[in-house]
Amino acid sequence: MNLTELYEIQGGLDYHIRDRKGLQDEDLMKEKVLALYVELGELANEWRRFKFWSEDQTPRRQKMLEEYADCFSFILSLGLEGVIPMEASETGAFEAETITQQFNALFRQLSAFDDLKSKRNYIILFDLFRGLGKMLCFTEEEIETAYKTKNLENHLRQRNGY
Repeated sequence: MNLTELYEIQGGLDYHIRDRKGLQDEDLMKEKVLALYVELGELANEWRRFKFWSEDQTPRRQKMLEEYADCFSFILSLGLEGVIPMEASETGAFEAETITQQFNALFRQLSAFDDLKSKRNYIILFDLFRGLGKMLCFTEEEIETAYKTKNLENHLRQRNGY
């Protein structure tokens, strides 16, 4: 996965949105953090396995991949928001014992990042997110394709007054 390319693609969308909405001088970090919480929740909702009360615990793989791509957009965007994006080199991936634990670790790390926007906290967040993708059995190719598809959709939405 070419992270440098993906950061550039996300940077283009972020620039387009800021320019179109007149937000060039706005600090949008808090909004992006909240958006990532929401998208992670939507991803968990499509995974469904935590829903011990439900008869239907079948993960909805395609919807999960789409939600993962939404999350990835905000992960990349947070890195571009003055945190210093990672180099093109690959990072590791932190994986908990269960997917539920991985989601919970991601939420905790997102909170830690919100409190202290350091490069270290960002890299841990990114690594936990990548670990979740591996645990959900998404390949890097699937993730990259889903992300690029969603990015194009987001550009079209902006052009059409979203």
